[in-house]
Amino acid sequence: WKYFYIAARTARRDLNGLYVLVQVKLALWRYMKNGSNILSIFAETVKRHPHKPALIYEATGETWTFAQLDELSNAVAHWAQNQGWVSGDVVALFMESRPLQVALWLGLAKVGVEAALINFNLRLDSLLHCLGASGSQAIVFGAELADAIQDVSAALNPSMVRFCSGELSAAQLTSLKAQPLEPLLLTAARHPPSPCHPPKG
Repeated sequence: WKYFYIAARTARRDLNGLYVLVQVKLALWRYMKNGSNILSIFAETVKRHPHKPALIYEATGETWTFAQLDELSNAVAHWAQNQGWVSGDVVALFMESRPLQVALWLGLAKVGVEAALINFNLRLDSLLHCLGASGSQAIVFGAELADAIQDVSAALNPSMVRFCSGELSAAQLTSLKAQPLEPLLLTAARHPPSPCHPPKG
């Protein structure tokens, strides 16, 4: 009897969960049938809800709308094109979770550049292994992880271009052989980039 009692008490929750699961499965089936990908779904969402919150950064309470995220990801896409990266190239993202990481990932995908999301807890040999296995031409790291990059700096591929997001002194940037990312994004175009063929994402 205990089983039937528990089943009766949780039936409403279970049916609600089943309903949500079926809705998600149907949406995924529709997207797959239409040949949609993350970028097309994101673009559709930006059109429908440009001023709705897309991201809320818990650490600061900062809110990013879909339009703001789209605009910044466009700047990332133009910055990537200015670096000479093309569809199929790989850029490592090594930073703690924050809205910029999402914008970097989306922006790189808009021009077909793959983002290798590197776990920010990795250090030394594990970090070197993941960077090497990713085949990254460049790395964008957060200033909060500058020490981790400094520890492996001598062992990194000399051709790997390095960009730092966040505030570091000029001496620290020079020591890390890194360029500050934010000024480059501020000067990048904000309109949609020309699409890559086929788009990644």
